[in-house]
Order: sequence, then structure tokens, then C-alpha cells
Amino acid sequence: MGTDNLFHKRRERRARELMRIQKIRAAYDVILILCEGTKTEPNYFKGLRSHLRLNKESIVIPKRFKGNDPLSLVYTAEEEFIKELKGDPEKQGYDHVFVVFDKDSHTTYNDALQKIHGLSKRYKDKFKAIVSIPCFEFWLFLHFKDATRPYAASGNNSICDNVMCDLKVHVPDYEKGSRTVFEMTYPAVEQAVSRAQLLERRHEGVGTDNPSTKVHHLVLYLQNFKAKT
Repeated sequence: MGTDNLFHKRRERRARELMRIQKIRAAYDVILILCEGTKTEPNYFKGLRSHLRLNKESIVIPKRFKGNDPLSLVYTAEEEFIKELKGDPEKQGYDHVFVVFDKDSHTTYNDALQKIHGLSKRYKDKFKAIVSIPCFEFWLFLHFKDATRPYAASGNNSICDNVMCDLKVHVPDYEKGSRTVFEMTYPAVEQAVSRAQLLERRHEGVGTDNPSTKVHHLVLYLQNFKAKT
């Protein structure tokens, strides 16, 4: 008898939790953020989600699934999007899918952008590429200083090693995968957004994208999302 009662209580709790999630998803947009990096980028956006007090059910930041290049990441995003739609013709699935990746030295970078473009056309602009050139650390660097000089590999340093060197001038303790990456940088997020926007306008006139980042678009989206909710 006691075992049966325990089973029924657990089932009731699961049913209540499912109903709670469904209510949240019905009331607000549901966002998927899929990151190329397995630690730094997810830690940053989870920190932002927590800071803005947004629901995990509304802002979904899963662990990586498979692949370690931009194109594989986009295919994973497509699979997750379709999985949400399967078996329920009335279900809207994710309202937006943000795919966060770097240009770095990836050979599939341009293919990933083309794939995102195709998905965006097919699914009514729900897919968006949030890219950083050369890498995500450039977005972090913009919290501390403006930058227009193109990055390149030099000596034994990769292109992203050189971004890391510049970032460490301002955050000496920074390491890839840091759990405190959000806390270390967010106090200066307004400056980072302004600098990223300025770079975008500059690049439109000169036809280059090194260095640049679109992370500010996602940050502003989440801040506006908080304001709406």
C-alpha cells in the first residue's frame, strides 16, 4: 500500500510539473540557444538567464549533442527544432532558435551560414546565427575596450589565442570554460553592446567582418524578453 501511494504521488508531481511547463510555454515565446562551445558560451548565457530571472522552460540552453564544427551545430539545431514539432500538428515548437558559433578557422563556417539562411526562409525567420569573428572571447573583450584591428594568427598563437591575450590584459584570471565568465563581464555589458553596434556600422561601409560579433543581438533580445514578461 505504501509503495502504491508513493508511486501515485510521484506521478501526480510529474503531472503538475508538466502542466506548469505547458502553461509557461503557452504564455511566452520558447527560445532555444545552442552553442558551439561546451562551457564558456553556455555558462555565459545561463548566467544571463539567471540574472534576468527567466524560466529555463522559456529559455532552453541544452548541453551539446554531437559535432564540433558550425555546420554540425546547425544540423543539431534543426533536429531539435523538428523534434519539438513531431507528433503534434498544433504544436508551435520553438519560437526562435539562436545558433551561437565562431568563425575561428572552421572550414564549415560559410556552409553553416548558408544552412541557417535556408532554415530561416523555410521556418519564417525563426533561425538566427549568432557568430563571433574570430571567437566568442572577442565579445567578452568588448566589455573592456573598443577594437577595430583585424585579428590573425601569429607565431605559435592561433587567431583566437591572440584574442585571449588581449582579453587577459583586462581579466587576468580568465580561462576557457570559466564558470564565472558572466559575472566577470556583465557589469560593462552596455559598453560591449555599443561597441559591437559601432563595429557593425563600420563594417557595412568597408565590407569586412574581422573583428566582429553578433552576440549583442541575443543579449538585447533576452533583455527585451525580460521586459515583456
